[in-house]
Amino acid sequence: MIDNPVPQNWKELQNGVCRLFNDIGLVAETEKLLQTPRGTVEVDVFAVDENSVDQIKYLVECKNWSNSIPQSVVHSFTTVMHETGANIGFIVSKKGLQKGAVEYTESTNITGITYLELQKRYFNVWWQKYFCPTVADAADYVNQYVEPINSRRSRYLENLSNDKLGEFYELQKRYAAFGMLMWLMDMGRIAPQYAVDGPVCIDDYKRKYVETMGDEFTFKSNTYRGLLEEFCLMLSSIENQFNDIFGENIFKQT
Repeated sequence: MIDNPVPQNWKELQNGVCRLFNDIGLVAETEKLLQTPRGTVEVDVFAVDENSVDQIKYLVECKNWSNSIPQSVVHSFTTVMHETGANIGFIVSKKGLQKGAVEYTESTNITGITYLELQKRYFNVWWQKYFCPTVADAADYVNQYVEPINSRRSRYLENLSNDKLGEFYELQKRYAAFGMLMWLMDMGRIAPQYAVDGPVCIDDYKRKYVETMGDEFTFKSNTYRGLLEEFCLMLSSIENQFNDIFGENIFKQT
């Protein structure tokens, strides 16, 4: 999934939930102090959808317990939800809720959920709002180096030696498909009709790169966040190889 679904401790779980919410466009904080009629209360994660008309508020209780969560925890969380005016509540845990707790939440705006289930719930939003734009931004200069026509690049090519020119065309041939594919991943932001959901299986997704582009495009990560880092590192390396040929990044405005 996006991140390791089994965090080592409560702090890692809390930070992971907060990061996920920020990635999808919410404004999220950990260990947020909120005012209630009974005084101040600290919540594990507090997030606001500032793009929504009503400023939808999320509260998250993170429990990295080895056992499922009892109904008493849900009761306490319900009180906090009510007194802070939150709209949506999650109790994120390793094992989910006990049966009585599940039954209690059925008529509330509280959901008991594991960290893996939370990631699945928001995966496609995360893919479209975070993964694809991040990759496309990292691929911007690489795409300009490898795209079929680029007038600025053509002017710089005229000044290269034959050896450097050969190096350029070799790199362009080697990385054209990958560079343009990475840049096009965010077409959904420009044209929403082209937005696509994220791939279901990361192993199948990684395998396609090897099958279509070769062993150089073998990626090792077991999470999509790790894969995102691998993509960006490779794009940075490719960009630097092109920059070395010209002695600079020819597309950066000076």
